[in-house]
Amino acid sequence: MNLWLGELWRLCLITFLGLAGSVIAGLMIYGGTIFIPESSGFAYYILFGLSTSFIFAFYHVRGLSNTITAAVSTGAVIFVLGSFWMPVLNAAIWSFGVNLSVVVLAFLFERKLAYFKQWKFVVVGIVYGAIFVLLTLAIGVLTKVASLPPELFQRNFLDGLWLGLSLGVGVEIAESIIHSVDLHRQDKKLPIKGRG
Repeated sequence: MNLWLGELWRLCLITFLGLAGSVIAGLMIYGGTIFIPESSGFAYYILFGLSTSFIFAFYHVRGLSNTITAAVSTGAVIFVLGSFWMPVLNAAIWSFGVNLSVVVLAFLFERKLAYFKQWKFVVVGIVYGAIFVLLTLAIGVLTKVASLPPELFQRNFLDGLWLGLSLGVGVEIAESIIHSVDLHRQDKKLPIKGRG
């Protein structure tokens, strides 16, 4: 029971702080329209903020294999929601493209990006921006759009960049809190040496 509760509070904390960072960035860019379900701000900063924070949290708590299942499940939920206000192909590419790429990012965040220490969120932001550009290109190619304006790629890159930066900062803060709590618990368990 204690193990389950320990995993649950970690999962909730990382998800909440990642989403909080995402919402703050969304409010600065789109204002209150991020709370309108049909808006792109809602999709980027609320839906993707929540799902990607959850995937980061799931990776931190449960490891890689369970995270793939969580990403596919989360992608399916967002696909169903997204298909109400965008074409089905677009909803599939965005929902699964973003959520499955987050599994790779979560793996890199935990292991390979340790070299960057507290600057990991910058790398996450740049990678998110690149993912958003590539998904935009994929939709353009698959829907046979003759010409995609550079402003579309620029806007999507900036949305991905801001989402990645803000989410990365939230996850970093949550992981710092978890690390501090774990250290505090370890200190309490250490035997106190008497004076001899």
